[in-house]
Amino acid sequence: MIKKIELLVSSTKANEDVNLTFNIMDAKTDEGINNLEQYLGAVGHVVILSEDAEQYLHVHPTEEKATGPKAEFMTSFPHSGIYKIWGQFQHDGKVFTVPFVVDVK
Repeated sequence: MIKKIELLVSSTKANEDVNLTFNIMDAKTDEGINNLEQYLGAVGHVVILSEDAEQYLHVHPTEEKATGPKAEFMTSFPHSGIYKIWGQFQHDGKVFTVPFVVDVK
């Protein structure tokens, strides 16, 4: 199954609490996938790296036992700049990784 993943970021300001919401859907039907499997004990994991590689964040979900289609995480960006975000999830026994880029002010 080909997936379509959207990332909603509640704020792009440094030093503010930020909700990261991944919405995971079937790319053919646009229907939410609600049977994500536990991966390393949670619905997913997120890693965030600053452009200069000085800031590394490993973020856990706010609801570890969620099954989708939304997977929510909370973090804060320590400085302004460009950050790359990778989310990892598991569905149908396969782990998939999705990358995103945000510009934090």
